[in-house]
Amino acid sequence: KFVCWWKNEILKNTQYHIGLHKGEGGTNAVLVETPAQVEQIAASFKNTKALVDHREYFSVLIDVSSTQFLAISMGIGTPPIAIGMEELSIIGIDRFLYIGSCKPLTNKMKDGDFLLVKAAIKEDGTSREYLPNIIPAVADVKFLNKVRGTLQKAGIPYHIGISATIDLDPYHLPAQFPLQQEYQKQIEVFRNGNAYAIDRAAAGVYAVATKVHKPACCILYARAPEFTLPIELIEHL
Repeated sequence: KFVCWWKNEILKNTQYHIGLHKGEGGTNAVLVETPAQVEQIAASFKNTKALVDHREYFSVLIDVSSTQFLAISMGIGTPPIAIGMEELSIIGIDRFLYIGSCKPLTNKMKDGDFLLVKAAIKEDGTSREYLPNIIPAVADVKFLNKVRGTLQKAGIPYHIGISATIDLDPYHLPAQFPLQQEYQKQIEVFRNGNAYAIDRAAAGVYAVATKVHKPACCILYARAPEFTLPIELIEHL
C-alpha cells in the first residue's frame, strides 16, 4: 500500500499542505501566487467560503451561477506549486488555471501585457524532476483554446507563445551572483528561440499536470510578483 501510493489510505485524509480533503474544493481551481490575490478574487464575487489558510496555501471556494471554483494561493516558484497541485489532484480537482507573473524578453511584450503560455522551457529544477528533458512542458490544447476564446470574447488583449521557467527571481537579481555570464547567455538563447518571457511557474504547472493527467493552462501577467490582479481578468474567471 505504501508503494502503491494512489491506493494508500493516507490519501483519503486531509492533505497536509493545502489543508483540504477529498471533495471539499470542487473540480476547478484557479491558482495564484499570494493570499492577497485570493482575497481580491473572493471580494469580486458574492457567494464565497473561506476554507483553509495554511502556509502559503490560502483557499476560498467561490460559487458562480451554476458552478463553483476554488481560488488558492500557491506561493512563488515551482516547488510549492508542485506540492499544491499534487494534493489538489488527490482531493478531486480536475482542471487548473494558473495566473502568475512574468518578465518580458521580447519587444513584442510590455509591462502590463498578458501572455497565454502554450509551452514552457524547463529551466527550473522541479519540472525536470517530473518530466525528462526530452519531454516538453505544454498546455492542454482544448483548455488553452477555451481560455483564448474567453479572452477574445472579453476583449482582453493578450500574446500567445512560449515562456521560460527559471528558479531565479528575474525582478530581483543581485548585482553580482555566481554564473552570471552563463545566465546572460541563457537569456539570449531564450530570446533567439522566440520565448516571450521568463517566469517561475509555468513549466512546473504543466509538468505536474502531465504527471497527474489533468488539463492546465497558464496566464502570465507582465508584472513583478505580488501584483494586483486586473479586474477585467477576474470578471471572466
